[in-house]
Amino acid sequence: MRHFFYLILAPFLLFAQSDTLAAIRELQDRRVEHSAQLMAYLHSSNPKFREQSLLAIANIQDTSAIENIAPLLNDDSAKVRSMAAFALGMIGKPQATSALFNRLTVEKNDHCNEEIFNAIGRCGRVDGLQELVSKSKTYPEKWKPYVAQSIARFANRKVTDASASNYVATLLQNKASKVNATYALMRINDTTVIRNNCTELMSNMSNSNPLIRMWTASMLGSLNDDAVCEKLLFTAKKEKDWRVRVNAVRALRAKSKYKNEILSLFSDSNEHVARTAIASYEGMTANEIQFSDSAKIIPMLQSDNYAVSINEEVKKIVAAKLGERAIPLIGSWKSDQSLIAAGRVRALGATRSVKAIPMITEALEQSKNSIVVIAGIEAYQTIVQHADDSVKKEFLKIVVRLFNKTDAGISYTAAIAFQDTSFGKALRKVHLPLLIASFNKMQSPDDLEAMVELLNVFSDLSDSSALPMVEKSLVEQDIVIRTTAEKTYKTITGKDSPVRFNKNPDEYKPFYKSGDFELLSRYSGAEVITSKGKIKITFAKEAAPFTTLNFIFLAQKKFYNGLSFHRVVSNFVIQGGDPLGNGSGGPGYTIRTEIHPDAQYTAGAVGMASAGKDTEGSQFFITHCPTPHLDGRYSIFGYTKDLDVVNKIMAGDRIERVVLF
Repeated sequence: MRHFFYLILAPFLLFAQSDTLAAIRELQDRRVEHSAQLMAYLHSSNPKFREQSLLAIANIQDTSAIENIAPLLNDDSAKVRSMAAFALGMIGKPQATSALFNRLTVEKNDHCNEEIFNAIGRCGRVDGLQELVSKSKTYPEKWKPYVAQSIARFANRKVTDASASNYVATLLQNKASKVNATYALMRINDTTVIRNNCTELMSNMSNSNPLIRMWTASMLGSLNDDAVCEKLLFTAKKEKDWRVRVNAVRALRAKSKYKNEILSLFSDSNEHVARTAIASYEGMTANEIQFSDSAKIIPMLQSDNYAVSINEEVKKIVAAKLGERAIPLIGSWKSDQSLIAAGRVRALGATRSVKAIPMITEALEQSKNSIVVIAGIEAYQTIVQHADDSVKKEFLKIVVRLFNKTDAGISYTAAIAFQDTSFGKALRKVHLPLLIASFNKMQSPDDLEAMVELLNVFSDLSDSSALPMVEKSLVEQDIVIRTTAEKTYKTITGKDSPVRFNKNPDEYKPFYKSGDFELLSRYSGAEVITSKGKIKITFAKEAAPFTTLNFIFLAQKKFYNGLSFHRVVSNFVIQGGDPLGNGSGGPGYTIRTEIHPDAQYTAGAVGMASAGKDTEGSQFFITHCPTPHLDGRYSIFGYTKDLDVVNKIMAGDRIERVVLF
């Protein structure tokens, strides 16, 4: 009879628990600060409720909750203790470090200890870093990887100290700590410590772990040592892992004596390596007055031995070196491929010749592709920065009209151009009425970045005629716009904002209905079918339920079908999902950032791009390699093992469709 009673009661208990977790989840998504409900859940008899409340507070980053969180470092549940440490770390206030250090003296759970070290690295100041190093001598051997990871977390926030740099260097010889220590030392980038440990680092280049070789290559670039450079050059040419090669090529970018060897990599079969070689060559030769390699490089423009995309990149080098004489070699900006057209427009700008202006103006007036128009603004601006006022006046006259295209990316780029102080305030103020009128037509979140940059223009010009727009922005729901408006108001008036903003309950209005969460149980992942192959993503639903749900919604609407990967940074990320194709587009709404201690940026992590906390929309990225500096900053909603396809993706490649499974 007792068992029968439990069988009847169980569904009701599960329903009640699900209902409570949904309430906690909603408080998190609505960013409810100083929530009495969340504080009450911290004292619930159910450890799951305590854990999820801590996660919600970590996402909200509610600084008022620190005193309520700290006691939970002593909770009976290891999961709750671990989440308490995570929450303190994400709130990021240094007063939490003493409680974290105290817990280390009694904590027995390894996972909890790792999270405590992470939290110390996320919230401690220099004195906390020094305390960490001082106490590390008394810590168990198995904690050394955690200490190295904590030091890396400090370094990611630009908090460094000589004692920490020297200590983490000693961990290079510890097998268990070697990966974390190498990463930490790379993020610290202390040239003296790198030089003092050169022998150990050189041996790292033969380590079986490609991550150790990759991060070590980045460090060695700071040394002007022939043996080190020869090793980097050998790695750039012969290494099996392309990511290590990319880092080695980058490390050589200041070593001009090796430019011929880097030049030979322009034809490398791996496009990531070839593109990186071009960028490094540009760095090597930036200060060369004579184009000494013209006989080697100019023939590349007509050669079939190089990929079309590489030839287009080479045009920028030729343009920068030959100036006006390069214009005939660049060719017409018109191309069926928008990235090629944009590249040629940028090459015209690189000539810095006023004779290139008519072609750039033609692109600005005739192209219907925002990528080309953005390239045109930037190219034109490069040329006119050192021209006379008449040329600058014409540039500003053309650029201000481009706000009429109502494209977020174009408007953002135009606003940046109006911040260029080389044009002088008087020239720019002429267009202030049109800039104000353009701002008045904009709306967040679609025009968020453009609005912020125009507010910065108003601040720079410091003209009271912009005050009505600034005052309007003081009550804008988006916190980024409000904050920028407050600074602009003070610049123009010399006074603090007269408005005390009361958060609008609709500021974080849900994009979902309660019943929509059924979709999370229906789908476990998605196949992103691209022009280079299939990328199978397994959703991280526990880590980012809202973000996952948003991706499911968009996939169901076929939002992603036909969009491009508009941004690829070799040995970092591929990024897509922008309907505008220029990095400024989205679905017309924003969702909140979701962070979770178990969601970390390993290779193949699928994260959400953003313009700052809680500004995610539709753009996502996939990592080529581990990127721990992104942990806790960008939502992760999935992982993929199809890195062979991810590694082939280049800017301009397409998402043909997304299939949920």
